[in-house]
Amino acid sequence: MYRIVFIISLTIVGLFAQAQSKYETEMTKAFASWGEAKTPDDMEKVAQHFDRIAKVEKENWLPAYYAMFVRSINAFSMEKDAAIKQVDQLEGLYAGMEEMKDVDKSELLTLRGLYRTVKVAKAPDTYAMSLSGAIIKDYDDALKINPKNARALYLMAQYNMGGAEFWGTDPKEYCPAIEKAKNLLVAESDETFNPHWGEEQVDEILNTTCKK
Repeated sequence: MYRIVFIISLTIVGLFAQAQSKYETEMTKAFASWGEAKTPDDMEKVAQHFDRIAKVEKENWLPAYYAMFVRSINAFSMEKDAAIKQVDQLEGLYAGMEEMKDVDKSELLTLRGLYRTVKVAKAPDTYAMSLSGAIIKDYDDALKINPKNARALYLMAQYNMGGAEFWGTDPKEYCPAIEKAKNLLVAESDETFNPHWGEEQVDEILNTTCKK
């Protein structure tokens, strides 16, 4: 999980090395710290850095989004009880994010699907049945808003692959969606702070589950 952060961070830092505004400078610093994070405590400090930016940039959804994203990724490495508590806190913040000006609701729904997956991963007996439908709906709704959202596409396919054995289906059925997500990621612009993560995870799936 931390490796995807490193790649995201290096890309953003390189693009904004000459940034002049206070916002760009602070975002670049936060991404740089993210790239250096090695422990859950380091990740939480990165999230807090994004929190501080969000308090200043009240009309900008991206700092708050990244604070939630970092905590979502971090939750996968936590013990069960701590991870579930983290997700509950993220659920509490989600409603406020929905009301933000110019928020990308497709990316926001994708993020909710991701952090809800933490509960299924940590306590499948408790949450798999109750949350799986909601997770898939988050990704499906995200794609209805933006059919080119590569993150929603690959995460939904990945989630379905995880449940394929339970449902008695072949996980390779979802490989075309993974391949499509790869093409969408390659075509995305990475010249802003907008979400542009997922390519490494897609490549990993293509080289394992979808390997021909």
